[in-house]
Amino acid sequence: MKRKLKTELDREMVISQIKRLDLSKNYTIDIIFRRKVRSISQNSLYWLWLTCIEFETGNDRDNLHEYFKKRWLEPIDIKVFCEQFTKWSTKELNTIQFKYYLDHIQVFAATELSITLPDPESQYWDEFYQFYVDRL
Repeated sequence: MKRKLKTELDREMVISQIKRLDLSKNYTIDIIFRRKVRSISQNSLYWLWLTCIEFETGNDRDNLHEYFKKRWLEPIDIKVFCEQFTKWSTKELNTIQFKYYLDHIQVFAATELSITLPDPESQYWDEFYQFYVDRL
């Protein structure tokens, strides 16, 4: 049995199910904390930054996306129809992992490309955002 706990009713139902288990049998119960996957705001920031790098360097943002994934993410091995291949993906990163990924890109842009990618809290954010948002 697998169940997500979102409400008090969900919790009560799980407790009820556990109480009905036959104690003469062996069970393992796993409770797993699920960290929220990356936020929409992180994803929006990421693509805005890629748009900036695209504009400043002439490299396509989809190609930049592939480049950065291969540079800083762990490869994922996949098997389809008995064929093994490797992919890199940001899709399953949680918010903390995605922040580290963004940090790498921000440092790379500053040190290797001399491009400043401001955070939304930066004093330069509004100007940056207004310049690149229409280019998305």
